[in-house]
Amino acid sequence: MKKLLLMLSISFAGVMLLAGCNSNRADLNNSNSHSSNQSSQKLTNLLSPATAKVPEDTQAANNNQLYSQFYQDGGQWHWKLTSKQAGTIDDSQVKSLKSTNQKYVFRLAMVGRNNKKYYLNFNWINGGHLAYTIHSSYHNVDASFVLADASQSTDWQAGAPQALQGTWATDYTDNPNNSNQNLPYIKRFLNVTNTSTSSFVNEYDSYHRLYTSNTSTNNDNVSYQTAGQETYVLKSYTNTNAPVVYRITLVNNNQIKVTGITSTPLTLSKSSTTPTTNSSSVTASSQSGSTTTTSGSQAQQASGSTANHLTDQQVVNMIWPQVKSLYPNINVNSTDFTYMPQMRNGLLYVDVLENHNAPAFKNRDVDPNSSPRVASFRVNANGQLEEMNATTGDWAVVGN
Repeated sequence: MKKLLLMLSISFAGVMLLAGCNSNRADLNNSNSHSSNQSSQKLTNLLSPATAKVPEDTQAANNNQLYSQFYQDGGQWHWKLTSKQAGTIDDSQVKSLKSTNQKYVFRLAMVGRNNKKYYLNFNWINGGHLAYTIHSSYHNVDASFVLADASQSTDWQAGAPQALQGTWATDYTDNPNNSNQNLPYIKRFLNVTNTSTSSFVNEYDSYHRLYTSNTSTNNDNVSYQTAGQETYVLKSYTNTNAPVVYRITLVNNNQIKVTGITSTPLTLSKSSTTPTTNSSSVTASSQSGSTTTTSGSQAQQASGSTANHLTDQQVVNMIWPQVKSLYPNINVNSTDFTYMPQMRNGLLYVDVLENHNAPAFKNRDVDPNSSPRVASFRVNANGQLEEMNATTGDWAVVGN
């Protein structure tokens, strides 16, 4: 009887142990399944906007132009690479993706023909789903693909539409990179001319005074496609031949909606000098030449080593008399111009451009293809306003 009880106990324990193992194994399978589902969803989020067959960007393409297309089959993502001369070069399966130390750049593990394993780097330029680059030593691919080229029924036109030309800026928004809370606000700027585009980010303190700028290089060789009513795709190039692409909708004469500056669309206004409404900051009419006054505490904080840290509105009020003096025979307002304030080497620089869509210039039949640049100013370390001689590049004090 004792032997029978002992055998039953051992048998029961074995069943419990087996059940426990199976439970752990089930938990492990569920964990792997969850991780796999997350990875699959990340791939879908990354690649689903790239399912059109797109030719290699014409700026860098040769006679054997490449075509890229991502597609999903049986729940698996694939990449098909073809060319005009060779037809299908490879049809690879995407096995996994990993982030890299570069923003928006992902490393994809691939399996191609003959079970060839390799890697490629995939990058949505600026995070917007308008153009991507692919780099892979396998097949020697280093190319850019602009989604607007998927439909080749519309040609690229040289230059930029006149309605989009000028300097555009967001309102003050929270600074996502402000870890120490010293510069809680930013503005993003986009400058469009008939030959170039550029964008930059200004960082401001709690009084909306400009302290730093993150500047990108100018992108040249601008062209555009019409993508609907009052909507355009703009393409320009860096010195690496990589295209910078924006999708811009003209909301009205003074406002645009832009995709391609960041991973989410932004609304920008033509004038970067809109008076602030924050109770702790200074407001003034941008059509007035008067100097903005500040409270005692603000004046004290703006003096000394920070004398060149001004709000955008204070900058306009400081330089407006100089700009107005350049137009003795035209009734112009400060809102007829756009302003590009930036911090460089610890000094505040401001480029002033004509807004050729403003009535003051439009009614006088100003050539829209003429250079809109009016003058360049800077505030020196002593808080004095200097203007640059456009011929010599020298700076001279023109005001305080």
